[in-house]
Amino acid sequence: MANDNTELGSEGPTRAPNVSFGPLKRALREHRYPVTAAELIEQYGGAELETRTATERFARLLEDCEETQFREPSDVREAVLDALGYDDASPDIAPDDWTSLR
Repeated sequence: MANDNTELGSEGPTRAPNVSFGPLKRALREHRYPVTAAELIEQYGGAELETRTATERFARLLEDCEETQFREPSDVREAVLDALGYDDASPDIAPDDWTSLR
């Protein structure tokens, strides 16, 4: 099992980008679901995520879906990738497997 800081390179346009959730990744995996985007913003909004080209605040990435309710951590991950303008991970990565993220 890979640890939370494993980084895998992008191998084409369908792969998820290299995104570092940092300590937020563990917090999201341990958070109690379902939860709204507004609740996540309130609790973790100041957290920063790193991409290859920028640092983004978690709150900014979820601000357009404040009324959305997430059922599991992979739903939050998908929303973040959508906000960054990326498609979700390739089909060979299970929805709850974050090994493609640091």
